[in-house]
Amino acid sequence: MKVRLLVIFLLFGLAGSLWPKEIAVQGGGIRIMQLMRNQNSIKRYPDALPSLLKMMNEQTFARFDTDPLFISSLTDERLLENPILYVNCDDQPNLEFPQEEREALRRYMEQGGFVYLDAGIKASFLGSDLGHSYAAWEERPEVKELFAQVIPEKTFIPLPRNHDIFRTFFKGLPKNEYLKIEENQKRLPDTVLKFVEQEKWPHGTYSFVGMKVKGRLACVASPICAMGWGRDEFGAWIPPISFRIRESPENKSGDFGQSLKLASFAGGTFEVTR
Repeated sequence: MKVRLLVIFLLFGLAGSLWPKEIAVQGGGIRIMQLMRNQNSIKRYPDALPSLLKMMNEQTFARFDTDPLFISSLTDERLLENPILYVNCDDQPNLEFPQEEREALRRYMEQGGFVYLDAGIKASFLGSDLGHSYAAWEERPEVKELFAQVIPEKTFIPLPRNHDIFRTFFKGLPKNEYLKIEENQKRLPDTVLKFVEQEKWPHGTYSFVGMKVKGRLACVASPICAMGWGRDEFGAWIPPISFRIRESPENKSGDFGQSLKLASFAGGTFEVTR
């Protein structure tokens, strides 16, 4: 997940080069616009975007203002002053916009703006608690309906694994032996890597879809990526992320608990119960 978002925001950095330099560097870096239609509602994963932008500043040559600029309407004049719009679809009360906002969004994309729709893909058929699943391979219905009104002549298309967006910084999937982890951590089991590569990623990517406008990628939608990206004041990741280890004939012999312990990868090893 962390690799995917780093690559997306490196693309954001490329999008920022389309804007005048005096705007891009204002405030010490590229300013990210974040849509929050209801400013009084509770933000999901509020620390995610600032944490990611801070990490981008530390690990890449891109420079971002780590304080996103919130807007409540797509007709906000500041939208055309900044090259990147971040929208967490799950933070919005709905994705139904009046005509003037739809026209403003189209104008923004046509003039060089880049839109990232976090949670723009959602496997709603799995239920509300599993809505962030990577089982879906197309934009969520609300997104499809919105953009059919914004740019009816365009459609979202799946982005193949060899698309440039995934080669901007990290080229391909890292080999297990190359992953840099702390001594007290366990490597990701080969069985989990095999499952991700051969089943979750059958012939593409982590379910990314994109829309081209005037020959360039102007909008990208993905499953929820903000989940787990925030860091607290002590630098710890929040909230924790869990994943399932599928039971197989090999681990039905009574050592399933040990298999779960060996699956710890991005954090300390914790006691587990079945």
